[in-house]
Amino acid sequence: MIDELKQDLLVQYLLHEVDTATAEQIRAELESNAELREFVRETEEAFASMAYAAPPMAPPVGLPLRILQMERNLSRGPSPAPRSKLIWLVLPWALAACLAIACVVLDLERTRLQKETGQVGQELLALQQKNVRIEEELAMLQKKNVLAEIRIATLRAQVAAYETASAVVVWDKNQKSGVLQLDRLPPPAPGKDYQLWVIDPNIAQPVSAGLLAVPNDGLIRTSFQPATPIESASAFAISVEKAGGAPKPEGQIILAGK
Repeated sequence: MIDELKQDLLVQYLLHEVDTATAEQIRAELESNAELREFVRETEEAFASMAYAAPPMAPPVGLPLRILQMERNLSRGPSPAPRSKLIWLVLPWALAACLAIACVVLDLERTRLQKETGQVGQELLALQQKNVRIEEELAMLQKKNVLAEIRIATLRAQVAAYETASAVVVWDKNQKSGVLQLDRLPPPAPGKDYQLWVIDPNIAQPVSAGLLAVPNDGLIRTSFQPATPIESASAFAISVEKAGGAPKPEGQIILAGK
């Protein structure tokens, strides 16, 4: 049986929250311990199921508009230089002097615009780099938040007939819902149903989380939400009830854990 500290460490390993030395030690343990490998496999599959239910994360306010405005400014290119009115004089030397002055002015204007365009490009690059850093920080905060809000419970057989069955619950404290993964649990007998229960120490009776459809003994994954709001889910259990279920556990508890 895997204790809670080891389960938490394995979850941190899956979320890449452990240092290199600890990760190497865990990988070595996984190679020699089939039970640990099975727990890691089930947890990875449970995380994959919950990923579909995760809400999309919105970008920082105003970021898309600022990027689009910057792209428009760059696409316009340098503004055309105003055409100067050349005063034609009678004397040829005056025309040559005016042309020379115009060339110098245009060259200075072109140099100024090139510097401004380069500065805009540098600002855009700095903005992009800043956005990358913000996204990395948000991803790190999201990982920490997920780890803090998720509880993982492994349910163990309470009856010898179900020793080969396994069940893992991934409970989201924030959403007040979870995902249950079953493996090698045989279908219920005729006239019977499996029912999932959530134990809250603040509520006198276990709270029903619904009936479980188990058509075969293969890998089954399903989401659930308790019938009554849960403040603190301390444990989970599966019982065998009469067809249609019961308002409180009446049948035999076959799997339980916290």
